Amino acid sequence: MATKIHTLADVQKHDKPTDAWVVIHNKVYNITNYLEDHPGGGAVLLEVAGKDATAEFEEIGHSAEANDALVELCVGSLPQEEHAEEVETYRPQFQEIGYQAAVVSKKGNNTSGSLRRVAGAVVKIGLVGGIGAGIWAANTGKVDTQILRQVCQQITIPRSVPTGRFWWGFGLATVAETSASLGLFVWLWSKLDVQSEFTKKPPYRTARRDKIIPLPKGRIQTSSKAGSTSSTASSPSRVLEPQAWKPFKLVRKTLVSAGVYRLVFALPHFEDVLGLPTGQHIALRATINGQNVARSYTPISNNSDLGRIELLIRVYDKGLMTKHLEGMQIGETIDIRGPKGSMQYSDKYAKHIGMIAGGTGITPMYQLIRTICADESDDTKITLLYANNTEDSILMRDELDGFALQCPEKFQVHYVLAKAPEGWKGATGFVTADLIKKHLHKADNDTRVLLCGPPPMIEATKKNLASLGFKLPGAMSKMTDQIFLF
Repeated sequence: MATKIHTLADVQKHDKPTDAWVVIHNKVYNITNYLEDHPGGGAVLLEVAGKDATAEFEEIGHSAEANDALVELCVGSLPQEEHAEEVETYRPQFQEIGYQAAVVSKKGNNTSGSLRRVAGAVVKIGLVGGIGAGIWAANTGKVDTQILRQVCQQITIPRSVPTGRFWWGFGLATVAETSASLGLFVWLWSKLDVQSEFTKKPPYRTARRDKIIPLPKGRIQTSSKAGSTSSTASSPSRVLEPQAWKPFKLVRKTLVSAGVYRLVFALPHFEDVLGLPTGQHIALRATINGQNVARSYTPISNNSDLGRIELLIRVYDKGLMTKHLEGMQIGETIDIRGPKGSMQYSDKYAKHIGMIAGGTGITPMYQLIRTICADESDDTKITLLYANNTEDSILMRDELDGFALQCPEKFQVHYVLAKAPEGWKGATGFVTADLIKKHLHKADNDTRVLLCGPPPMIEATKKNLASLGFKLPGAMSKMTDQIFLF
């Protein structure tokens, strides 16, 4: 891929049908020869020629193939000082499919009502059958059709039949018919009971119940216990939609360090779960200065946190979305959709995961760390190199140290400071190849490295990993890459 630097002023000069450039995710593309081939027509592209078209590109929701096609059109990148915040990257999601019950009730569980109707029908059949059999017996096996017709119409005992013989026949036939009806009734009961069990289950797999382990400063962490029942097994339908924006209300905003906020948004119901697969992120959208602005963030909450979404964001001077989030008042809403992203973690992903994060790049790492440490059946080993400018700027430190104490066989964390205080015992400077070699597992088929942080740090880290034998990713990160970029 070309690495030439083009400023926004350079890009603005290329806004004609014969010379059209755009900026997407801080990279510059010459789309002149693509105008005629664009499925949506060249006019759509000319509207954003000479501009940053990232929001428009992602708002449409392009496929992975479209992203791959961009690689050939790339002519360079914006200078670092002109980089905008990363905008959400759309990738198609697999549709969740659930089973439906064979017996569908319109209002909750109607098993008792169904059984009452069945019982009533059985009693009526037994009554009519018993009377009919009694008439047959009273007439020595010959059915008196006139009397039977009268019985069916009026349900009365015919006076022309001798009372003693009638009731003897009626009783004998009723005992036999009732026995058969009771057997039918029990069989129907069992069938209705089984079907009602299906109607009680939500159309998705239930999660496992978690036991609570205390962490520093009153925070909690969950550890799964196999074979137990989920407290959220009866949760409402999933909250997120991958292509539909939904409003969520801000209920808490806390300043955790200089320019860094912890934001909590409420889900529709207090018992709801977000339903975000581990490793994926969400997109936020707001109208800022008359334009729709969308950005992607990875929550630090997960599906064991009922009724809420928690985000950790750093406010940037030129960050449209982060400035907007900083200015939001409690009770205001913002549009969210998801899940997004090509990473969807499972315990088969790798035996060893190396994580290299900088600043707020800790959020996707924290999501995976929390999931792996909480699952007793997951024996994946994680090593995190977390780089920050100063000790005070280390985010989620209490939680990370808590995981390291509770799961030492799974998780280790090493902090790297650019400006270390006197007496600092950790690493200083940058994340170098020597530091990676010292702490991370060697490159092999069972090892993956995850990166998230400022672009200069990521570019330098990729080179260091390549020098240690790791295979560099392509233009778009895939889950199968040895090095994955969030």
